[in-house]
Amino acid sequence: MNTLITMRDMQNLPEAESHVRDFILKNAEHVTRMTIYDLAQQTYTSTATIIRFSRRIGCKGFGDLKIRIAAELNAFSNINFEFTDLTMISQDDNEKDIVNKITGISLKSIEETRILLDEVTLMTVAKQMMAADILDFYGMGASNTIAFDAAYKFMRIGKNVSCFSVSDRQYVQAVNSGRNHFALLISYSGQTKEMINIANALQKANVSSCAITRNSDNDLIRLTDYHLYVCGKESVFRSGAMVSRTSTLYMIDLLYSLCISLSWGDSLKNIQKSRVVS
Repeated sequence: MNTLITMRDMQNLPEAESHVRDFILKNAEHVTRMTIYDLAQQTYTSTATIIRFSRRIGCKGFGDLKIRIAAELNAFSNINFEFTDLTMISQDDNEKDIVNKITGISLKSIEETRILLDEVTLMTVAKQMMAADILDFYGMGASNTIAFDAAYKFMRIGKNVSCFSVSDRQYVQAVNSGRNHFALLISYSGQTKEMINIANALQKANVSSCAITRNSDNDLIRLTDYHLYVCGKESVFRSGAMVSRTSTLYMIDLLYSLCISLSWGDSLKNIQKSRVVS
């Protein structure tokens, strides 16, 4: 998992470690040339705090953290990417500003999701979906809309799918599922109560499952077999869930395209057969 993005999305850090995190994100390139003593002085913390923080994000120590940051900065050199924030809408923006900002938000959410992508897991999930007799899609709120979009796509390539709007019907579907099912659970936070209940039911029924969530530690990933992460920096301009919707739809399209490639002839035949002429 990407170190800088993971660092940015960490929540409930101790105050001292939060200072270290914020300084690194704002001065990432400079930090790669600093000693642990320099960083402690700049952040008004201690070397022990920096070591604890480094280990908290999965590094052996500050030296390992610097190596990872340097490698990631090199990888991102050709990407228009900001670690600290995504562009927000303000009251003073004119129409051109809004067009440019929304375009930037969409592009950056896809770029970040691509950086977070584990291609091995992605392909494994696609193979599991194609092998299953029935695909079940789960999601609440805005995620439910994405789940229905996904179900329609996979129905067009000949898969037997199920997707419900109401949470109690989704729960009943989970309880009645069997080993021939594969479940895709969509939850940006990974903490939605209804989705946790569904994941528990699927686990008891021995149904293989994949969670699509933000890039953070959450309850849903502990209850599912596979995990795919999307951009975890949702804009405060949240009414349309812009970042989460764009990045999750991108992930669904990746899975859909991989599934088509795994059964090319049959998939194209089914797509053509199910084409609706308006």
